[in-house]
Amino acid sequence: MTPQRFIALAAFSSVILLPSSLAYAGHTRPAYLDGCQSMDGRFVVTAEPITEKVGKKETVKWKYHWKDTKTSEKHSGWLSGPRGLGHFDVTYGHLFMPPGGDTFALWLTASWAATDKKHPTGNQAKFDPDNVKHPAFGSRLTIYKKTGEILKKYDMCDLLQPKEWVYVNWVQGNLYWLMEYPDVMKGGEPARCGWRYYRVSPDYSTLEFVIGPNQDAIHKIKSEPKEVREHRRTVRVRLSDGVLLDADTKITDVNKIPVRPFCDALIKRGDAKGFQASLDPIRVSGKFVALEPQK
Repeated sequence: MTPQRFIALAAFSSVILLPSSLAYAGHTRPAYLDGCQSMDGRFVVTAEPITEKVGKKETVKWKYHWKDTKTSEKHSGWLSGPRGLGHFDVTYGHLFMPPGGDTFALWLTASWAATDKKHPTGNQAKFDPDNVKHPAFGSRLTIYKKTGEILKKYDMCDLLQPKEWVYVNWVQGNLYWLMEYPDVMKGGEPARCGWRYYRVSPDYSTLEFVIGPNQDAIHKIKSEPKEVREHRRTVRVRLSDGVLLDADTKITDVNKIPVRPFCDALIKRGDAKGFQASLDPIRVSGKFVALEPQK
């Protein structure tokens, strides 16, 4: 695919424009749910926020749009898990389009899952058979058929071992349960909050993430034994069908080796406002756009 083709498609990336008056205090970064295209550029999936008003309360639901750019076949439907666009109901979401286009994946990194139930109290989780099944801990990774049916869904209780819940903590609308990759936390931070928590292969077929103490968990576990403080477990998932892969198996196909999920430069935290990711962030940089004025 030519660079011009990538740039043209990137213009259609899902982007969230937030009012300039919105405060970005505390931990919360600008909300987003980014789209993706297959490596060959043929298949594209994006997300659209739909605001619904029930009485005086407004809620955001997310609709996906899948397209085959070669045949113009299209599908749309509802996504489960993503939250809204506000400071305390923030969404950090990534859509992936693996080869073939028959399925796509939704990955939620550092935000709660949508639920009508009250969130767990406190600021740190511990393993409890009932508590870990709370829906706010759900919908981390969901594999959809292009027609909208859910093929596979992983909640946090499916991905975390009982001893790993000690690393789960939260501040405001942010839920931390993954370890940051150190190379994207030095000299700045990624323009997208979620990019610090995973690797993905250039063909968007393989997702990788690490379970261990994130930056917010480190001081909470400082009195724990060394094996708890230094725990690291790499997880890999095949994004076409949700199969868990052996993270120690050597991958020979360079297009299937998980890599840094963006090619953009690191930025200062405040500069994330107005950033629009491309549909192919591994190869194509995003761009900064003017925020829409508040109406």
